[in-house]
Amino acid sequence: ARKPEIQPFYWDRFARLLAQENWAPLVVATLDRVTDDILDLLGDPATPEPWKRRGLVVGDVQSGKTATYTALTCKAGDAGYRLVILLTGTLESLRRQTQERMDEGFVGLDSSGELTKVPNRREVGVGRLDGRRMGWVFTSRLFDFNKHRVNQQGARLDGLKVPALLVVKKNKKILENLERWLRDFNADAGGHIHTPVLLIDDEADNASVNTRKPD
Repeated sequence: ARKPEIQPFYWDRFARLLAQENWAPLVVATLDRVTDDILDLLGDPATPEPWKRRGLVVGDVQSGKTATYTALTCKAGDAGYRLVILLTGTLESLRRQTQERMDEGFVGLDSSGELTKVPNRREVGVGRLDGRRMGWVFTSRLFDFNKHRVNQQGARLDGLKVPALLVVKKNKKILENLERWLRDFNADAGGHIHTPVLLIDDEADNASVNTRKPD
């Protein structure tokens, strides 16, 4: 119902990138429709009170899974989500590959130049098509999440004007590191973070997080 009022900046430039990469118009239109359906099932980020939605999207091997969650991330950013956490498998090579795809399809910048002591800004993918707004990154092609490196940026979630992305391995220490950073540097006195979050488990059948415990 909110679609008419949403400015599809991130989605539009990703669709333009796909067209530039010779994706057939019908395929792009199908991706648009499918990701609209998925987005419609998510919680509305404009809702002031807390909410939680969970879902599972199933696709065949080589069926456009990465393009689908890249498009969904773009549309979520347009709709008002401010943090997207993308869980990859347990291998750094896969995490790095996923970060690269997200840099090109959503962020618009080469993330390897964003978390260094001397930032080296380089536009890639969608950033070359329209660089007016870029996604923010807390991970890069070079580094998985590290709260000390992130704190050097001096960025908090409530201070960002653009959606932020984390591409994280399913590694116990890294996930605990991320949780501590969210809790210690972004939560209010009551322990709440007032930021709409989309969590995508890219490898739901591989090393899924144990949900039997309260945390």
